[in-house]
Amino acid sequence: MKAHRLVIMFVAVASVAAAIGAGAAATDRSPAWFDALNARSAALNERYGLGDDAGRRTLGDPGPDWLQALMAKSDAMNREYGLGKYARQTARTSSTPDWLAALNARSDALNKQYGLGDYAPKR
Repeated sequence: MKAHRLVIMFVAVASVAAAIGAGAAATDRSPAWFDALNARSAALNERYGLGDDAGRRTLGDPGPDWLQALMAKSDAMNREYGLGKYARQTARTSSTPDWLAALNARSDALNKQYGLGDYAPKR
């Protein structure tokens, strides 16, 4: 049934696309919306220095310090978020991650509340 709908949808879309293409081919110029889109795109390209605009600037060589700057930023972010060599040391006796311990505690509380799992009534 789904395959049948898919075929019908494909035929309908193809028919509409063919009709639009034939209509556009019958005229000697592009549709007004397309001309307006191209004009807007050209204006935005000129405004922001993109596209074929002669005023477009190109990026130069990043210089010798770019890698050092990247490493410094990475190090600062690792320190801020406690990652890598800055991983926060906790006094846990378990190797279970905090998120998993919290998930298990929540699951246990819900099981107790609704009488599920170990808290289910014995038969």
